Amino acid sequence: MSLKWKYGARAVAVVGLVLFCGSCGDVYRPVANPVLQPGGDPERTAHALVVSSNGSNQGTAVIIDVSGDTAVGLFTVGRNPVHAAFISGTDYIVNQADHNVNALIVPVAGSQTDPSNSIITLPGPTTTSPSVPSASPVFAAAAGVKLFVTEPGLVPPSVADVSAASNSVSLHIPVGTNPVALVATPDGTQLYAINQGSSNVTVIFPATDQVVGAPIPVGASPVWGAVSSDGTHVFIVNQGSNNVSVIDTTTDTVISTLPVGAGPNYVTYQATLNRAYVTSPAGNSLSIINNNLGTVQTLPMAGAPCNGQHPISVTALADGSRVYVADDVTNSVCVLNTINNTFTKRICLVQEPANPTAPCVGSATPVFIASNSDATRAYTANQFQTAALAIASISRQNSISPATGLLTGVVTVTTTGSNPFVAGQPVTIAGVSDPSFAGVFGITQMISSTQFQYVQDGLPNSTLLNTGTAAILPYVSLIQTSGDTLVLVQNSDGSMPPLTIPAGGTPVFIAMTP
Repeated sequence: MSLKWKYGARAVAVVGLVLFCGSCGDVYRPVANPVLQPGGDPERTAHALVVSSNGSNQGTAVIIDVSGDTAVGLFTVGRNPVHAAFISGTDYIVNQADHNVNALIVPVAGSQTDPSNSIITLPGPTTTSPSVPSASPVFAAAAGVKLFVTEPGLVPPSVADVSAASNSVSLHIPVGTNPVALVATPDGTQLYAINQGSSNVTVIFPATDQVVGAPIPVGASPVWGAVSSDGTHVFIVNQGSNNVSVIDTTTDTVISTLPVGAGPNYVTYQATLNRAYVTSPAGNSLSIINNNLGTVQTLPMAGAPCNGQHPISVTALADGSRVYVADDVTNSVCVLNTINNTFTKRICLVQEPANPTAPCVGSATPVFIASNSDATRAYTANQFQTAALAIASISRQNSISPATGLLTGVVTVTTTGSNPFVAGQPVTIAGVSDPSFAGVFGITQMISSTQFQYVQDGLPNSTLLNTGTAAILPYVSLIQTSGDTLVLVQNSDGSMPPLTIPAGGTPVFIAMTP
């Protein structure tokens, strides 16, 4: 496995895809959630992990130091990475197409120790045994000091117990049809495998790897789960029946079935408030489950201030003050005040319109959102749905910056037709003969629907013409929770586009340590 190692690079990351289960054809979407840490390695707790696919090629993993919003490392991982988990200083990335798991051990910034990137192999076809069933792993979770990985493609479908000490599989535990997610109690004594195909939940004791009792029937097509902070309740999101099954972990029985919006896809739990938050893209709503009272309140996202259409992901701040809901159709994040459960503000992820009631400017397509443990920031993983565009011409005019005294090249890109570019978006320029034009740039100014500019510093004093292609990049936006605003960085020309962090591919999952 090759890897790129860079301390102190500008943080940039992320975005997501709908994931398809190779064994059954059902569709589910993984969303941002905390990667729980059972203990140890206090120096590496504050980081975000972004995994990205790259078509049929190997994917990438980016580790972001959230204390400085900088990328700590960019690694090559397996094909079609889909999920990740964290145990005692190691990040585990699940690669569905390669039926394996990458184990990344990354030192803290400034360390002289080299990073480690090893592979844990799961069952799958080989050149000598092409008909062997593939594990097709889709999810990983920590239960105490153990790592467990779902294997929906095996016969029977299973959950693998992976030894963190030897980076090998110690046992394959049979579960229900198409296990797509796992939920572990905080103390690591119970593990719940969510079986989408058989609409039930298998209970496993991680200490012995034993299945306990019969599968627990839940609603139709369960896709995600979360556990209460005291470990007494597990919340199972049933996408096919538009409800949430609440499991009592003492008796391992469903004690309540709560209605939520149509097509729920994700749940996150807020420990301070003892509430679970459920997004329902099809129902255009956010449901709030009060675990203290056993009640549910469903809030519509349509109308002011959200003007929502398709809420896809949610994160709750650790201090319990606010909840952020990402909408992949409106290119925005809506802020919920948890005191009175009312929406207070819409945050556009690319550019705010002149009229605050108008749609957001530009296309971001956020698919994941996560927040850090001190409640100071939230990251959204965005995926532009824009194909590469032909460039008619690229020209550069050099001048001396009065602010810095540096030679500054202002590059003007003229495309062959109208395009959706807006100021602040990151773009990549490729296919040009002059290498100084190639790379990733932020658009500093839109001249017209067919022209935009970016700035390069320290260029030779010349004016050149060139041709190539431009494409908008996936990226991660940073929301500063104080004031609920996008964090901005100043370009050399004085413009202020949103802070973005590139990820090395098409991001499919983002997770953040507590």
